Formats: sequence, structure tokens, C-alpha cells
Amino acid sequence: MYTPYPGIYPIPFMPMYAMLAHAYVPYQTYVNAFPLTEALMKGTLFPELYQPYIEKDKRWEGRK
Repeated sequence: MYTPYPGIYPIPFMPMYAMLAHAYVPYQTYVNAFPLTEALMKGTLFPELYQPYIEKDKRWEGRK
């Protein structure tokens, strides 16, 4: 299995043989972080978790 960090045991993304009705959460790898002032504005320190709210355009649904 490929690992970007030589010498570190590779952690699989998901189990090879997942059991039904069991919850599996993939491991999160730390890549980078927002500066603290930006993290306070965005509500998270991790860019991977940042998902800004974008309001749906109601004109496409036929409403105003």
C-alpha cells in the first residue's frame, strides 16, 4: 500500500472487508490549517471541513 510518509505504517482509508450495519469513519490526515484570525471567521481551523453556505437560486425553481 502506498504511503506518502516513508517509515510510517499506512492507514487504510476504509476496512478491506467492511461489515454491514457498522459505522466507519475514515482517518483524517492533517495537511494544513487556517491562520487563527481566519479560522475564527470561518468557524473551523481545518480547510477540509470548511463548507460555506450558498443559498440556492430560487429563480431556477420558478419562484421569486
